[in-house]
Amino acid sequence: MALTKSDIPDLLLPGLKAEFAMAYKTELDNSLAEQIATVINTTLPSQKYPWLGTVPPMREFIDERRPSGLAANTVTIDDKVFESTIAVDRKAIEDDQLDLIRLRIRDLAFRIAGHRHQIVVEALAGGFTGLGYDGVSFFNTAHVVAGSNVSNRTTSALSATALADGISAMMVFPDDQGTPLGIDPDTLVVGPKLQWAASELVESPIVVYKGNTTDTSPSTNYRNALQGRLRMVVSPFLTGAWDDYWFLLDTKRPIRGVILQQRSDVPVEFSALEAGNSDSAFLRDRYYYGVRARYNVGYGLWQTAYGAIL
Repeated sequence: MALTKSDIPDLLLPGLKAEFAMAYKTELDNSLAEQIATVINTTLPSQKYPWLGTVPPMREFIDERRPSGLAANTVTIDDKVFESTIAVDRKAIEDDQLDLIRLRIRDLAFRIAGHRHQIVVEALAGGFTGLGYDGVSFFNTAHVVAGSNVSNRTTSALSATALADGISAMMVFPDDQGTPLGIDPDTLVVGPKLQWAASELVESPIVVYKGNTTDTSPSTNYRNALQGRLRMVVSPFLTGAWDDYWFLLDTKRPIRGVILQQRSDVPVEFSALEAGNSDSAFLRDRYYYGVRARYNVGYGLWQTAYGAIL
């Protein structure tokens, strides 16, 4: 039987699915969300994390083991369902505009990867009010550890002094027993407004001191101690009320400041409403292609993050 134009959508779908899968894998390989958050796969719609808290330090084995139980406080992350859908006029397929359709399918993959980045950064920005596993806001001046208050937040504007203070504070953050965890921040997250100042602070090999009306010392060049100390991440989602926020993160640890929870049994799904006899094709002369995914974010170890709110 001869091939007709109405057969094309059904024949096109497998190729578009492959196109999406390849584009999505490429986006995940370069995803900022995976670089700054801990990704946890689950098969439950609501996952509890009673194990959050720090692992006890090593001690000499003298008499017997002293196991540390689960933390008294827990974090629960409920997954959410997200979708993105595009409409393609039937005549675009009939007129063989397939390359344009493939470009839009690739953009779907870009969009979903970008959304994962967005909700991770929004979790950081919301951490000054959102609760962490210890029952206080994730960024707080009064995390109670071994009877003392520990702060992982500041109100200082981004500067060399503020960065140095933040790095020094994080390096002595204690575990639940009061022993330093050995946190070593390696990432600075800023928005577009702060990117140029941040670039000078962490990427420039020299710092130029400039005299002013109250200090008439001559301009002096000196080595930038922060150069290469931090990787800079510029997120377009730190804008508006958040454009002066900045964050230091330790992304080398298995449990990071933000948890990105995703359903392992319900992968990101690409599907279409496009059969020749579908309602959309018959009534609206259109075909629909879309993605659907289930994931959400929550807070992990506050010790691995330091936030500035102005």
